[in-house]
Amino acid sequence: MAAGGSNVEQPETHRVLSFYRNTTVLLTGGTGFLGKVLLEKILRCLSVRKVFLAVRVKHGRKPAERLQELLKDALFDRLRLEDSVEQLLERVEPVEISLEADGSGLGMDEVTEARLLQETELIFNVLASVKFNESIKNAVGTNVGGTRRVLLLARRMQRLKAVVHVSTLYSNCDRPYIEERVYEDTLLRPDSVLNLSNILSAEEMDGLQHCLLGSLPNTYTFSKKCAESLIQHEFCDLPVGIFRPPIVLSTYRDPIAGWTDNLNGPAGLCLWTVKGYVRVINGNGRKKANLVPVDYCVNAILVAGFDVAERSIRRRRTGGNGTMENGRRIEPDGAWESKQLVPVYNYLYARPNLTWGRYMSTVSMGFDGWIKRLCWHHSYAIVSNRALFRLLALCCHTLPACLLDLVRQLRGKRPFYRRMVAKTNRFLETMSYFGLREWKIANENVVRLRTLLTPTEASLLEFDLSTVDWDEYFRAYIPGIRRYFLAEPAVRERSSCAIRTLAWNRRYMKI
Repeated sequence: MAAGGSNVEQPETHRVLSFYRNTTVLLTGGTGFLGKVLLEKILRCLSVRKVFLAVRVKHGRKPAERLQELLKDALFDRLRLEDSVEQLLERVEPVEISLEADGSGLGMDEVTEARLLQETELIFNVLASVKFNESIKNAVGTNVGGTRRVLLLARRMQRLKAVVHVSTLYSNCDRPYIEERVYEDTLLRPDSVLNLSNILSAEEMDGLQHCLLGSLPNTYTFSKKCAESLIQHEFCDLPVGIFRPPIVLSTYRDPIAGWTDNLNGPAGLCLWTVKGYVRVINGNGRKKANLVPVDYCVNAILVAGFDVAERSIRRRRTGGNGTMENGRRIEPDGAWESKQLVPVYNYLYARPNLTWGRYMSTVSMGFDGWIKRLCWHHSYAIVSNRALFRLLALCCHTLPACLLDLVRQLRGKRPFYRRMVAKTNRFLETMSYFGLREWKIANENVVRLRTLLTPTEASLLEFDLSTVDWDEYFRAYIPGIRRYFLAEPAVRERSSCAIRTLAWNRRYMKI
């Protein structure tokens, strides 16, 4: 009730949207899967002044050329209905970086670096090597060394408000219970690991890999854990937070349903099963799968950026003082603050978490024929016993591949099925670590993030997984892989028709 007895409602205070208005953002890893969706969301929904997009030279293509190609992706179709590529380029500036540059910098020219130091207010560090089987030297060099280079640059920035470092929920997957804090229990300190990586050859690092990884399953999770520890050790004085996403899938609705640009993880598993290459999977159908749509993940990252800045302001205002209660510090203004200086956000919700069994069964909703939907449930088996899996894989994968290769050789063609099946079986063995286990995940910080949004902001930046209609999601899942990654002609034609319809509606129906 307003003063004087009137029923005039007070206008909403959009704190998160106001925070991003007219800011300058540095985005690393913006040409990757998660980074692309983050860039699109920032440009379309947040009134930022400019985005500096850190890009490496790849296959001889310069950053400007890579950005031009990036903005033509179907992901940006909705954005291009409002702005042309030329108009978008006024808001996005590619910045050439190198992780092989001498010293601790990013290899930028002095003029560009000076502009970044003067103008940048927010950093989203999404740059990473996400290959599970990456050599340990490359994984450490990119995920630990790259993080250190970015944060050393951040330390010199004059207007810095927040840094969000994107890690992974599996950086501590050797623990049954993962809290929202940094664990510093690696054999060596992160700076020592980084020094070893710089000094030793790839072969020498491979020889030490088993000792360094300990109980972690691969170089990706190990290097991500080291990067978190590095942030805690060397950069906790900065306004920095660590965001941990689980397995990230294609888009739910925003900006288009079913968009993806890769077959990493479960997407590849599903497609290979659809095509008949995979008949048996090593996993447990009752275990939680920890899957999230990429557009929801991006929304949570953006709200986390606001929260990191707010925490930093409170810390500076109080000088880090305050009373302790139950292991947490309560600030004089009543705001709760973690005892740990670097806030961590485990992006996962327990209740709406799908099981692997439901994931594999619900995928069939995206098939274009009832016969496929009927046969899908009988075309694969999920087996938890390792010995039984290997026996069935031999019968269902390896032996048919040998027979097909024999037929090819008799016809004078080069065999390749055995090599493909061997690679597939190695992938299934790698994924089995995550398919056979389940973790208890603390997510208090993420739950609190959702309370920061007004209803209007929530409609734009929703990330609560309980609002996902998974049946609707999976109706677009396989079609999205076919349309946006495989670029199948018939599906691509339907996609173009849908885009033209959307453009017509926006122009004439004002939607």
